[in-house]
Amino acid sequence: MRQLIKKTEPNHTPQTNKPQAWLQDDPENLNLLTMIKASQTIFSEIDFEKLLLMLATIMIENAGASKAYLILESDGQLKIEARGCAETGNTIFKPPIPYTNEKLSTGIIEHVAKNHEVIILDEAFKDAEFKDDPYIQSQKSKSILCVPILHKNKMIGIFYLENSLVAGVFTSLRLEMLKIISAQIAISIDNAKLFDKIKQAEKRYRNIFENAVEGIFQVSHNGTIININPSFAGTLGYESREDLIKNVQTVQRDLYVDPTQRQRFSQLLMENGVVNGFETEFYRKDHSRIWISLHARPVYDKAGKFEYVEGIITDITKQRHTREKLLESEKNLRHENILLRSNIKDRYKFSNIIGKSPAMQSIYELILNAATTDASIVISGESGTGKELVARAIHDNSRRSDSNFVAVNCGAIPQNLFESEFFGYKKGAFTGAVRDKSGFLLQATGGTLFLDEIGELDLNGQVKLLRALEGNGYIPLGGNKTEQPDIRIIAATNRDLQEQVKQGSMRKDFFYRIHIIPMTLPPLRERKEDIPLLIEYFMKKFADSENDSPSSLPLKTQNALYCYHWPGNIRELQNTIHRYITLNKLDFMETPIPSSEYPDERLENILKPTINDENMNYKTLLEKFEKKLFLHALEKHQWHRERAAASLGLPRRTFFRKLAKVGLNKSA
Repeated sequence: MRQLIKKTEPNHTPQTNKPQAWLQDDPENLNLLTMIKASQTIFSEIDFEKLLLMLATIMIENAGASKAYLILESDGQLKIEARGCAETGNTIFKPPIPYTNEKLSTGIIEHVAKNHEVIILDEAFKDAEFKDDPYIQSQKSKSILCVPILHKNKMIGIFYLENSLVAGVFTSLRLEMLKIISAQIAISIDNAKLFDKIKQAEKRYRNIFENAVEGIFQVSHNGTIININPSFAGTLGYESREDLIKNVQTVQRDLYVDPTQRQRFSQLLMENGVVNGFETEFYRKDHSRIWISLHARPVYDKAGKFEYVEGIITDITKQRHTREKLLESEKNLRHENILLRSNIKDRYKFSNIIGKSPAMQSIYELILNAATTDASIVISGESGTGKELVARAIHDNSRRSDSNFVAVNCGAIPQNLFESEFFGYKKGAFTGAVRDKSGFLLQATGGTLFLDEIGELDLNGQVKLLRALEGNGYIPLGGNKTEQPDIRIIAATNRDLQEQVKQGSMRKDFFYRIHIIPMTLPPLRERKEDIPLLIEYFMKKFADSENDSPSSLPLKTQNALYCYHWPGNIRELQNTIHRYITLNKLDFMETPIPSSEYPDERLENILKPTINDENMNYKTLLEKFEKKLFLHALEKHQWHRERAAASLGLPRRTFFRKLAKVGLNKSA
């Protein structure tokens, strides 16, 4: 920076009422104490607006100027930030205005900006270089001082001072004082601008925090609320932040409807570093419930120590209810679709299940209802009642039907192989593990895991399986990544699981985890009206694979099958029919229960006509007997007249004629 000092001889004697402080050139009149105080004040101020006012005041009160301007560079342009006037006081321009908008010498300002020179003019209107400046000529300007403000060899602004009444006001001593303060001012302006940016940023973020629609929060590791915004309090029905903080000691105790969800949320946060879209229920102030979606992340200090959790909550109660309605609608549509596909004929056979009895109709309804949910199911029943068939029917009619149905016999898995079978293992996990193997849980992902004979599972296996199902996941042997299974559990047993819980052979928490929808299959002896249908099904199944096999059973054989008590249920009936077709001999493989134990179920009693009139003659009795006999044969063969005729050993035409005679023709 070079200094260009223009001095002209004043054409008059200076007035005696010059501005105070440093008006004289006498060094003794230079108020060193005032300069030091001004310097200290400038250094201590970091608020940009206050600093601007302070600088305008210093220039007016201590530099002898009648008006002074602080011009700073902003976005490549010089703009006036502050103005001091001895008559009207100080002004800050918001926003800053171009220097060309004010009455001052633009020529001098542009010269200083270009050359970084200091210009002092004692009588500006007589100066050879600037006398033609339009402003100077119109105002007959006298004393003008223009000083560049430099910081790190870069110009950041300009001081422009003017006294239109007195010539020679800006002495070399005042110039030196301004130079000294100028360096300090440059640093202070730089710091003040930085502070102002921080303050403006904080204000913007504060506005976002205060006016955000979502609830914003900061919560300590133990659940104590550190800070929340108004929307957080309003979402939960509180009047203000202070009202919520006063009434909520910890979020786990006072906000979570299910406190275990807080533990689940914290676990996910620590494992994944962030949680997005965690849905849970919160209590409002009036103890009503709302569904919220949580998005959060942990915050650590510089040493890596956990400090708090910050995030946002969104009220999704309406969306949740809408979703539940859609799911319920989907469930109903699926149910109706299944019902539409289950016409009268199909209700004798549902999926691969045979039966038309009231007990089986109830089972069909249970299957339809269970297929619309993902809840765990326990199917109880004696051995051979078709528990796996029912489980498959539920899977096939559910939304998981496109994924795997994995059946596991719990009683066949040794304890030492439980983890490798259920969770799988990685190559090299143990001797002989030459390749990765997926466990039952991974095989059933997206589908159904059928746990047959669940009562055979030992306590150790129950603990491990429960942990995986409760959301903690599992790690394959030799692996290091936690897998989260997406499976539906259907279990089957012929034991009394509640009795096992009492005896301690089944964990109570495991029992309640799987025992959500109970189903009990009736034994075959309690649904004997289904035996003719099952006989026909198995006869057809095995007759197709055996040459010269009979297509129907004699009435005496059917009667024997009907009266048998079937301790092995459907599986035993299937094997008995298969033996009969293969050996042409009816063999129950055990001593049949005497038919007297089932007196009302013998075929003769079923066909016995009801005699209400002792005078009923032989012809009438015979007609009633024939009608009931034919009706029974038709029902047994689902009104297939040819099969019914064959089962009675009658020619087709004879049978059709007799049907018409007793009123059981095709339209009956």
